[in-house]
Amino acid sequence: MERRQKRRADIREEIIEAAKELFSKKGYHNTQVTDLIRFVGMSANTFYAHFKDKKDLFEEVATRSLDDLRITLKKMRKTKASDDIRERLEKMRETYSTLFDFMEKNPQQMLLIIRGGFGVDEKLDNDIWRYYSYFASDLAEDFKKWKRLGFVDGFDPIILGHIVQGMTIQIAHSCLVEKKFSRKKAIETLIQVNKAILSMYLTEKGKKQLGLIEQ
Repeated sequence: MERRQKRRADIREEIIEAAKELFSKKGYHNTQVTDLIRFVGMSANTFYAHFKDKKDLFEEVATRSLDDLRITLKKMRKTKASDDIRERLEKMRETYSTLFDFMEKNPQQMLLIIRGGFGVDEKLDNDIWRYYSYFASDLAEDFKKWKRLGFVDGFDPIILGHIVQGMTIQIAHSCLVEKKFSRKKAIETLIQVNKAILSMYLTEKGKKQLGLIEQ
């Protein structure tokens, strides 16, 4: 029984990995179930034993990708000392680079995610926007902590989290679709704007922590 369950789980993972590649290369609408079946080398019955349809499969791929990205970014933002705002800001470039790496590796999938499912499914749209709130809340946790420590003040952490999240998504979308600026320029500008926003709310203690004024 255990061997059968493992084999079933392995087949499901194989389908998901194939879907990630095909959705990223061809997009959701241009990828058919028959493409996935041929790519994996399985029967239609096997596919439908694991997923109801293409939409069901895409929902699994999209939400899993967002889970993986969120976990990765949260790990990257961790600092050696919990109150180290300087190290956290220094990690900003690495964090944005990871986001853009994901975007460049999965362009069509990223577009579907950014555009809220691209009309694929209302439930998926809601799921994706819920993830956007998760990402904004993760950022807000940093801001709340810095407020408690007295490094910043004068703003609502949740609103600022959504502002940074929205700005990042807009730049990522423009960089991916319009290609009017380079990845390097996008990341540099996002870092500059983030630091400019934060500087407006730094307290004297925060400025000392960042070395902007003498202790």
